[in-house]
Amino acid sequence: MVFPLLIATIVAQLALPPGFSVAPEADRRLVSIAPDHTVAARSETTYRGGRDRAFRWNRSGVRAQFTALPVATSPDPGNPGAPKGTGEIVAVPGGALVSASEAWSGAYSGVSYEVQRWAGEATRRWPLPPCAQPGDETDQHANAVDARGRVALTIDITGRGSFSVHDDTGHYAPYAYVIDGRTCRALGRGVVLGLRDRWAAGYRGYLDGNVAPTILNQDRQRVIAVRWHDAVLSELGDGVAYGVTASGFAVGASARPGGFPVEPTPHAIAWDARGRTIALEHGARRSVAYDVADDGTVVGMLQAADGKHYAFVWRAGRLERLDDLPHPRGWRFESAYAIAPDGTVAGIGTHDGTPAVFTWRR
Repeated sequence: MVFPLLIATIVAQLALPPGFSVAPEADRRLVSIAPDHTVAARSETTYRGGRDRAFRWNRSGVRAQFTALPVATSPDPGNPGAPKGTGEIVAVPGGALVSASEAWSGAYSGVSYEVQRWAGEATRRWPLPPCAQPGDETDQHANAVDARGRVALTIDITGRGSFSVHDDTGHYAPYAYVIDGRTCRALGRGVVLGLRDRWAAGYRGYLDGNVAPTILNQDRQRVIAVRWHDAVLSELGDGVAYGVTASGFAVGASARPGGFPVEPTPHAIAWDARGRTIALEHGARRSVAYDVADDGTVVGMLQAADGKHYAFVWRAGRLERLDDLPHPRGWRFESAYAIAPDGTVAGIGTHDGTPAVFTWRR
């Protein structure tokens, strides 16, 4: 359903099935948008015992639900008893890449992830090029795709028994790659969450001075935002970088959001090309900048003093909440997770009290 308003603002409601919602804050982008306005989201069921599901909407707002293949990266591929789930999801023109999962129960269980390509009604394997085979780690997480179709990929260990791997030597730290068809660029150890042109952005977790596995002692890790120019890494300071422009302007948060309560409170920040920190908001309880367009428009979420979450856009030092801008009645915009090259924002909110994914354009 599309709601025009004075020709200046267009909001499209992308309906979720009853019983599903999308969180306004997470340590990954839960909603993404492709240049052709394909939108994808990772959703949570609100009923007891439910699992995450991945959904996709085409430009007309028609919804499809992701069906995973058996996860070949798991220690027991094709285990029919393993419950299925989804991790990261990123929209591509006409489809999506989904980090599908299988989980095991038990004291030392883990979750195995494998990136699968979802195009049309079909789900297919997404074979990695030989250059992206680290050997000692198997789980795949696709966090972003740029306009050229290159994929920001992280490979780590989250499979069966991995929670018992207490390594603080850096040996099991994740690997970051930029995948370009059958070639790749190795970025070294870290988690890559965004890329644009020659730049990429993400973070590293440290334990006792060593780069740490993402699953290990997160309450003790020091999380450092990083930015790559080609394969050259620079550390930006405490926090996580989610997006970056073609000129190297990076955005993110001062701490990992959606994490352990003992972690510092995240606040939306940016880093200019010289690495200088820019505060994007002042006075919010917490906030995160999840994406940035090449013109410098930043989108994200803030939690205000009233406890409510608000989607925001920031441009040239000015922050605006979508709720405070002209829009159709019945809407609350809770988080802006992504922005398309043409400025269309995608996120999560409610329409007449019902959770819905939205796109917003003025």
